[in-house]
Amino acid sequence: MKSCLVVYYSRTGITQEVAQRIAAGCACDIEPIRDMLPRDGVPGYLRCCYEAFARKTPPIAPMARNAGDYELVILGAPVWVGRLSSPMRSFIRANAARLPQVAAFCTMGGSGGDRALDEIAALCGKPLVARMALADREIKGERDRDKIGQFTRTAAAAPG
Repeated sequence: MKSCLVVYYSRTGITQEVAQRIAAGCACDIEPIRDMLPRDGVPGYLRCCYEAFARKTPPIAPMARNAGDYELVILGAPVWVGRLSSPMRSFIRANAARLPQVAAFCTMGGSGGDRALDEIAALCGKPLVARMALADREIKGERDRDKIGQFTRTAAAAPG
């Protein structure tokens, strides 16, 4: 069994940047969730808002890696209108039974991080071994290095 996989969804690249930093810090494999719906421009933004608010599960592309092959899966997603982004919801609903230990982080422009992380735990059906909500304004500063470092250490130290 492999040690750790970071699975993330990123519409704008912010969550991707954090996922890459976490994967490098944990020496993890990394896998993006590929959306099957267009999310560009105003229509895409409105689709994001509607799906997050209505807790939809849009289609996503098949993954190259099997999350069940890892001891720890770290999930990363943006927060949309105070809720978990819909492509991550789709991934968890399709894979929850195979997920071993789970850690999660979210990025957000405003608020809703705790709600999104609680939803990830509920969808996975297990507590998160580590969790982090990171506001966009915190990224690329001293504080994000501290938060990401602490999150990475906590996730890597999870028993398993």
